[in-house]
Amino acid sequence: MTADAARDAPVEAVRNRKTGRLFIIVDDTLDARYKVINPAGETLILPDLLFEEDPLTVASGDCAAEFTREQLEALARHHEKLNAEAPARPAPQPSPVRSPSPPAPPKRRPVPKVSSRSGLVAAWSAPRLTFYRHKIEPLHPKQSFRVTVEGVGPFEFTKEEFLAQFNDVVMSPSYRSEGLFTYRNLPEKAMKHLKRT
Repeated sequence: MTADAARDAPVEAVRNRKTGRLFIIVDDTLDARYKVINPAGETLILPDLLFEEDPLTVASGDCAAEFTREQLEALARHHEKLNAEAPARPAPQPSPVRSPSPPAPPKRRPVPKVSSRSGLVAAWSAPRLTFYRHKIEPLHPKQSFRVTVEGVGPFEFTKEEFLAQFNDVVMSPSYRSEGLFTYRNLPEKAMKHLKRT
């Protein structure tokens, strides 16, 4: 696709459940995740549970109103990179006349397999409420993990609850780049997950 054609093509996007902002979809073939361009123009791979279920198609004429300048610039760079990586195609050779082949089925995003697995799978202790991406990301939505905060007690979350209620953690630069996030003070929203003994 040429840069001009990419600029005139509609753009697929998903809406973040918490912020309501649109994220441009770069790749929707990842299992239960999207590769997206966020409003700051960063390309990220995020769990699909952070977004409303159905992707949207934004017409090329509406892109400037729906997306940030940073997103559109990142999308243009993405298309330029794809064009540069595409192998040079040989000139088409005339082919014998034959009946037209049926159109290819539309590309669909694979439906993630929902596991019936549940229960406590991971646990750790910390001086403050701390979330580790490498321990949470492999879990199935209904599986849970426990964080025992010293002097307070154990907090228990399912992965689904964590993604829905702690969007600020998942979207934070420290969680995305370093793989962990620690709250300085216990947030009120965490208190309902405290397990009283």
